Amino acid sequence: MVRKLRFHEQKLLRKVNFIQWEPNNLNELRMMKKYGVDRNEYAKYHKMCSETRKVAEKLSTLETDDSFRNECTAQLLEKLYSMGIINTKRLKHCKEVSVSSFCRRRLPVFMKKSGMFNGPLEVAVKYVKHGHVRVGPHVVYDPAFLVTRDQEDFIAWTDKFRENIDTYNEKRDDYKD
Repeated sequence: MVRKLRFHEQKLLRKVNFIQWEPNNLNELRMMKKYGVDRNEYAKYHKMCSETRKVAEKLSTLETDDSFRNECTAQLLEKLYSMGIINTKRLKHCKEVSVSSFCRRRLPVFMKKSGMFNGPLEVAVKYVKHGHVRVGPHVVYDPAFLVTRDQEDFIAWTDKFRENIDTYNEKRDDYKD
């Protein structure tokens, strides 16, 4: 059972709205606008970054000839490298992981960066939400989908949407094998 709040505690809690909290960090606002991320996703990416940096810091404090350190470092570096979060497999790069590292691997951002889509990012997010993009054989509906290095070459429009694009560009071929 929780004790009843005192008058001054109730007064303080009336001033703070925990449900509709507005971000006041300028960097957070800039990142959310640049990558089309909402506040909850930004908070999750921020937490993953801080956890990654903590693990990398703890691993770097261990002795260099320790087998546990070498094994854990190799696993961490392989995971971050295969996800595309870091570019080289060095432990010092794990300490520099930021929210933008994760945001750059989101599907709509990657579509725009690779030249698959040239419009605004908000429209790319809508296309992903409506199911017009597939990664390999699977249609993706979540714009927070993180594209790994292995999946980069398999991002494509769905067949029906590709036909509409080709019809609009007058490149559609009616003959199909």
